[in-house]
Order: sequence, then C-alpha cells, then structure tokens
Amino acid sequence: MTPHLRTALQVLHADERLAQLTDNAINSAPRDEAVRAAILRHLAEPSTPAAAVAAGVDTGLDTVRAAYRFCREAPAIRQLVDSMYYPHRLRWAFAAATVQQWRQAPERPGLIRARQPVLSDTVEIHPTRGTCNYGCVMCLWSDQQKLTYATKKLDTDGLMTTAEWSRVLRELRDHNVSRLVVSGGGEALLNPDLPHLLDNAAELGFEIHVYSTGFSIRPGTPLFHALLRCQRVRFSIHSPDAATYDRVARIRPKLRALERVTGNLAALLGERDNRLAVGIGFVVQPINHHQITAMAEFADELGADWLDIRKDEVDVTDGLTIDQLANVRDQLRTIRSNPPPHTRIDIADELVALANGHPPDRTRTDECLARYFRPTIGAYGHLTPCDLKAEPRFAQSGYDLGSVKRTRILDVVSTSAQHPVPDDCDQCMPSSRTGNHVLHKLLADLDAGIRLVEQPFA
Repeated sequence: MTPHLRTALQVLHADERLAQLTDNAINSAPRDEAVRAAILRHLAEPSTPAAAVAAGVDTGLDTVRAAYRFCREAPAIRQLVDSMYYPHRLRWAFAAATVQQWRQAPERPGLIRARQPVLSDTVEIHPTRGTCNYGCVMCLWSDQQKLTYATKKLDTDGLMTTAEWSRVLRELRDHNVSRLVVSGGGEALLNPDLPHLLDNAAELGFEIHVYSTGFSIRPGTPLFHALLRCQRVRFSIHSPDAATYDRVARIRPKLRALERVTGNLAALLGERDNRLAVGIGFVVQPINHHQITAMAEFADELGADWLDIRKDEVDVTDGLTIDQLANVRDQLRTIRSNPPPHTRIDIADELVALANGHPPDRTRTDECLARYFRPTIGAYGHLTPCDLKAEPRFAQSGYDLGSVKRTRILDVVSTSAQHPVPDDCDQCMPSSRTGNHVLHKLLADLDAGIRLVEQPFA
C-alpha cells in the first residue's frame, strides 16, 4: 500500500459512519484494485489532479478515468459525498457546479489559461454606505476605528452611487453574469437605495443572494418586498439567546435585536413564494461554541430552510481551546446523528473534519484564481479577486484589480487579466481555498487530456 493510499484510508475511516459510507461505495466498485485505489485517493482529496492521483497509487490515467466514471455514476458515491460525514462535501459540490458551468461555456478554461478577460458567473457586490450598525467580534467589519476604508485610503473616489451600481448591474448582465451576491462592506440593508437596486437586479434576471443581519428589514416596506424577489436571503444569527446574541454583535440589549431579527425572518417566511429560500448563518466562536445544538433546534422552530454552521474561518477571534473544540465536536456529532426534521443543516468542511477528528486542509496554491469564481466589487467601486480583499481589514493595494466607478467593468477585467494574483494573502477564506484548488485541478486535468465530461463530479 502506497503512503498516499494509507493517508486516504485514514481520512475516509476517521469516523465510524464515514467509514461505513466509504466501504459501501468501494465494495460496489469494479473488482480492480488499481481502480479502487484511485477511487479512494480521489475521495480523500477530490481536488488532486488526475496525474497526481495516478502517481499516488502507481497506476495510469486510463485507470483514473475508470475511477472517475464510477464516481460519476455510482449511487453509493453520491450518498457518501452528499453526507454530513464527508469532509469535502462543499468542495465536491463546488467542483460539480464548476464543471457544469465550463461545459456550458467550453471556451472559458482556455481563456483563463491564456489570461484573457473572463467574468465569473457569480459576482459579489457591496452596495453599502460603508458602515454597519453591528460590531460582531468575528466579522471582517468588527474594527471600525483602525481598519476602515478611510485608514486604508480606499474611499478617495467616494461611495458608489445608485446610478453607478445600476450601470454596473447592466454591464454584468450584458456579459452573462447570472448570480449576484449582496454581502459585505458593512450592512447593505442600511442603504436606502437598496430596494431600487434589488428590484433592478430582479428585472435584469439575476439570481440574487442577500446576506444580512436582518435587523433593518421592516415588513411592508419597499425593502421587504424587494427581498421577496430574491432567491436566497441568509440572516446572520450567532446565538439563539438574546444575551449571547448581543455580546457577539456588540449591540445594546435595549434594542431587543434578536427578537426583531427573528420577527423579520418569520415575516419573510410568511409572505414568500416558492422562489425564495430563507436561511441562517451561524459562526462558531468562543462566546457561543456551546450553543450549536440549541441553534439547530432554534432554526428548526423558526422554520428556516437551512442553517449554515461555520467556524470563525479567518481567525478574527481567539482560537477555541482544546476543551471547547471537544465540545464543538460532540455537538456536531449529535446534530449529524439526529438532524432537525425540517431545517437542512449545512456544516462547513473544516468543521466536518473537526467532527471526524481529522485536521482540515488549509493548503494553498501557486496562484489565486478567485477572480474567476467570486470577484467582488467593494462599496467604493474597487474590483477585487475575492470578498476578503474588498473588506478594509484585509484590503491590500497589490490585490486590487481596478475601479469600476468610472470605468466599464470589462475594461477593468481586460486590463488586469495579464497580471496573475499570488495566493499568498495572510488570510484566505475556506471558500477561496476550495475554489483555487478545484480550478487548478480542472485546468491541470485538461492539460493532461482529461475532458470535462470525464470528471468525477456529477
């Protein structure tokens, strides 16, 4: 057995239920030891290029192709990779979505390779007033004194106006951007012009995702009705009890914020049609680490469609202690074995690895490719490769792709296309690490002769 195969077995047998799902999948595979070894190697590290999979188990690319074909077609593989026990579920899902997008636009990989202008299907925007009424301790926005747009000299051209945002939305749709994520840069719902922008985006045919505290939503207002036209609205609720919620958000108790936010969530659920999904985001941190199971029950009682459970993934807060991590692990295992009846639980890959007793993958790549899957336009018009670099806390001029405030976005993308972005930021969001690994794998596989249709991600 090769070292890579031993490592794969350790990852996929780290939890009893995970081991059972893995064994069920492998036992249904062809009785070819080389193919089975390639399947295990791929499942343990799904963003590993096919050539590296082959080398790691002493086989050839034709064997890897057979392993990939099995992964595409086998129901037991689907059951494994869709489960809350699989530590690369989100990475697998992102890879599947990317393969589908690239098959619909087969010229895209070549354009990326040639450093030609490429706009992602998804673009994040921060149509805020450059501020937030919360001060959540784990947020990129938590420091509103030293690490701000002003101190980082990002505000020299002024905030994006409603007219400028409207122009950018039209340009994005003209260049086939289909999904718009409204999040970050402070709280977008504080912008009185946001209802107009959301209605504009809906008329243009965007799929719209909004991430918000939910505090500023008032039923019956233009903002409320604009949100009803979106496809996903996620409320950031980091505790099921008011006292802890106020501590996390650093907000005055007399505002009764949790009561207000949950009322707004219930109102959206009560008036939505089948177009809109409403969920909750919960970030695990020292203040609330003991409330994960309670939060799952809370979300289910509210009727939320889903609950995202994430760790403070850029280490803004202090790390969890060994005892706290053990407590988190036990709660995650409880939720996995007994999920709530109505609300779908979505656990981040790093937390799944923690629940399995295995270290998460925090490796980096040679070049950041985030601008090809989640570029972000900040509140002052700066186009950045990712949402992290659009925030004052982590903004650095060397990663700024240009300004769309007075320049067409395609011109900005074209000008910056020839300049690679190094994957050497001090901090990197797990979603960006995932995307980088996946895109590098798919490009390497194309170079090796593995076509998109041959990829294992169904």
